[in-house]
Amino acid sequence: MPDSRDADTRKTTQTSLAVVEAINTLDGATLTELADHTGLATSTLHTHLKTLEQAEYVTRIDGTYELGLRLFYIGENARRRDPRYTLARDKAFELANQVNEEVSFAVEEYGRSIILYDETPSPSDPGFQVGRYFHMHSSASGKAMLAAFSGDRVHEIIDTWGLPKYTENTITDVDELLDELERVREQGYAVNRQEELEGLHSVAMVIDNPDGSVFGSLDISGPPYRLPEDNEIAAQLRPVVTELESELEQYD
Repeated sequence: MPDSRDADTRKTTQTSLAVVEAINTLDGATLTELADHTGLATSTLHTHLKTLEQAEYVTRIDGTYELGLRLFYIGENARRRDPRYTLARDKAFELANQVNEEVSFAVEEYGRSIILYDETPSPSDPGFQVGRYFHMHSSASGKAMLAAFSGDRVHEIIDTWGLPKYTENTITDVDELLDELERVREQGYAVNRQEELEGLHSVAMVIDNPDGSVFGSLDISGPPYRLPEDNEIAAQLRPVVTELESELEQYD
């Protein structure tokens, strides 16, 4: 017979995580704003917020609840969990200086693409995309990785996250996306034609592990008027991806 205490514990944890997500979504919020957003009673919210404050995941500034910097500390540790990520960052930085454009390294987790490193030619100018999640159908990095996944995995991701529309160029039809992924396989690179953000064009290539599975992706991005043709961008990416894949073998 299931222990009801386990269910209560799971529910409590889920509620606390939902509160953290709400604070993130609202970019900081008062108790009343959180109650309106989550539908939770203020007394319930207060209990969870107090616990989160004690654990340093949330802080209160002038009556507004904000995410605690402990989450930043944890996030940095997550980003360093795999030493190969640092190798990818170094390659991204070298390429950014070579092409004088923004270069990002992304991985897939739970069906979304997340930017771990967003390098620019200037080390004092951190890329604005670091830590951003992208739906995989609307980003070059996501499409590059989707094209390397099995058909079952692609449909699983679509079923989970859908194909939300962000701009007039976003692909929102499943068959159109599948055709696009076939083009990615044929040409060896994926293109984001301002499908996630207006004014942002990018070309990405998948990075394979030695066993053939997907490690991540590398992309070059910038405003369309400044970037060369897509095949020229791919030609800049290809040797770096090949070199990175070769160096990954030392970790196998």
